[in-house]
Amino acid sequence: MKQLTMESTRFQLFVRQALIIAFSVHTLFLLLFVVLNIPMLIIAHVTSIVLYLLAIRFNQTSAFKAIATLIWIDLLGHALISSEVLGWQSGFHLYLLLLIPITFLYGIKPQTKRIILAEIAIVLYLLLDYHLYDKPAMIELSPMLSMLIRYLNAIVCFGCLSYQLHFYSACLQESGHPPIDKPDTDRLTGLQNREAILSKIDEIFSSSALNRQHMSLIIADIDYFKMINEQYGHNIGDAALVYVAQILHDSIRHNDRASRWGGGEFLLLLPGGPLKSAEQIAERVQSKLHQLPLHKNGKTITISMTFGVAELLPGEDFNQCLIRADMALRKGKAHGRNCIELAATDVPATTSA
Repeated sequence: MKQLTMESTRFQLFVRQALIIAFSVHTLFLLLFVVLNIPMLIIAHVTSIVLYLLAIRFNQTSAFKAIATLIWIDLLGHALISSEVLGWQSGFHLYLLLLIPITFLYGIKPQTKRIILAEIAIVLYLLLDYHLYDKPAMIELSPMLSMLIRYLNAIVCFGCLSYQLHFYSACLQESGHPPIDKPDTDRLTGLQNREAILSKIDEIFSSSALNRQHMSLIIADIDYFKMINEQYGHNIGDAALVYVAQILHDSIRHNDRASRWGGGEFLLLLPGGPLKSAEQIAERVQSKLHQLPLHKNGKTITISMTFGVAELLPGEDFNQCLIRADMALRKGKAHGRNCIELAATDVPATTSA
């Protein structure tokens, strides 16, 4: 996909999930230290929870640099205080390693600044190692409990590292193969264009396997797209198209196809997908649109879509199925938009393929 940047919906969703994971881990440790009655660590984890709640709020406005700053503050303070109280062997120092990928994931420029921040993280880790490695812990826990905390920290830390690297790898794979010059790709959104999806449909219908599998399609239209262009300008309109395309791309299955059909309309082709599965995908897209509004040029814009969903009927050709989906889309618009309308199982006899 094109446009997989800090402004993309996928990045915002990634940050949100990471913050929720961090919030949950801190809450788990807070409960543990309340049970163990360690006041200093209770205060430290309550502070961390407040920082992550603030970061989650910042994520709603895509203030990613502020989020990165809060994470640095938390990880540094958390590693220092917890390692001082429970000792180096507790494993809390491992969280300093998370600062390195965070430095490269967030949009910190120039590149030399990222490298310097990564080097600072390494130096801090070494200083903490020098200061605490042989130093007795302020509070001695039982050997079994100390081991459980150490392994829990190791699992969380390396799990978070793997999660970040997986996301970074996905970014490289998708942004490393820009589809700009491909004739079958929409230049703005990076999705397949109308000609490409029609070619794919011809390929499916020429296959004998079609008779043995379900196939559904969704026509999705951005509600009041013309008004968005008129009110905010075509720059925001283009951003809305990219934003919607990313959500569609992230919501479908591996073998599904998302394409820009024209204007503010998109066509999703779902080989092997029954009507219920197609409806669930439309619901997934609708939910993401609601949860993650578009942030652009200091503006927060809530975008909705209307969906016409149809399943290919026995003996039906693609054009007939498309007409039924389009009729469902029009019906949804007539009912107030921002809804999912399932196509009727018949099509007017006067309609030709």
